[in-house]
Amino acid sequence: MKPVNKPEVKIGKIIFSRVLSMPMAKYREYIASVCGAPAASRRDDGGKTGETVFARVKISSRNPVTEIADNCFEEIFPVPAADPRTICSLLWINTRNRFSRHILRNLLRYQKRYWLTERETDLRPLSLKRFLTEYPLRYLDVSRLSRLLAVLRVETPKGGNIGLRSLFVSDLRFYSFVVKEIINQSTNSLNDHRIQERLRQKGIAVSVRTVCYARGLLHIPNYAERNKSGYEGTAQFSGYFPLNRENIARIPEIPGIYEISAAASVNYQKGKSMTAYLGATKCLRRRLMHYTNGQIKNTVLLMIIRESGINIRYFPTDNYWDCEKRLLLNFKACFGELPMANVLGGGTHENR
Repeated sequence: MKPVNKPEVKIGKIIFSRVLSMPMAKYREYIASVCGAPAASRRDDGGKTGETVFARVKISSRNPVTEIADNCFEEIFPVPAADPRTICSLLWINTRNRFSRHILRNLLRYQKRYWLTERETDLRPLSLKRFLTEYPLRYLDVSRLSRLLAVLRVETPKGGNIGLRSLFVSDLRFYSFVVKEIINQSTNSLNDHRIQERLRQKGIAVSVRTVCYARGLLHIPNYAERNKSGYEGTAQFSGYFPLNRENIARIPEIPGIYEISAAASVNYQKGKSMTAYLGATKCLRRRLMHYTNGQIKNTVLLMIIRESGINIRYFPTDNYWDCEKRLLLNFKACFGELPMANVLGGGTHENR
């Protein structure tokens, strides 16, 4: 029996894991370095620089289909009789390409409803182990699947850019998406028992504790925090939603009031509140979109926005300046001070 060279096997595994973990741009360079100039010329992304997606997903006849961004990402290269290092590199490239196509092809099938709508509530719960059970492939295990999912990004039918890892959601995270949708669609504040009833109407039977955990995953304030805003009853805010460009693009270009909530409760003089900033603007969409690019002079607000889990809500009003002043007075009366990001040096309020 031929002896096994254990050091070489160990080194090979380490190198292959690095190949699987390469971002798409670096992976393209690696293919070109192994295959030479012809591999580098295979790119078909129109000469764009900084191309990072593995594929583009489009909808054809109500079905998601893919267009690989560069055919070197899916090509199976011939393995000539050459030095062992080149042979190993080509085998690893071919294996990664097979893995990548297998993963994306089956995610199109499993998460079809999500690709058609791109709504989080249309995602089906999925774990790495379940994926491999339903869609097995030789040599693809949980570790290798996890490494590839971290670098495989695709362009969605609506022009977004997502990592394939985001399509693997636990049951609890799926519940959190549904809970967020229920809260945002409700005109009244719902406690966890009411949310549980709404979930049951959708065919999801979970405990109140699970509702609480699901809400916490997305940093959605509890009923007491949502109900105790410190504002007068005439302020009809929208539901909470995360601060990102996709959500803000749905907000109309109208004047109004907006509120930014921190990821954790803020300790004010007379109690706790998630509210960190209250602002007024003549164009809600433009002002809130401005907050997504990080160009904010208010350093306290900038620090809050850079945290994960930031939520916003708003309500339209033409009399936004007077309304903002009145709501700030309401908040101060309730909590003993202004929202933390509304206070500048000398205690003055920054009107944005």
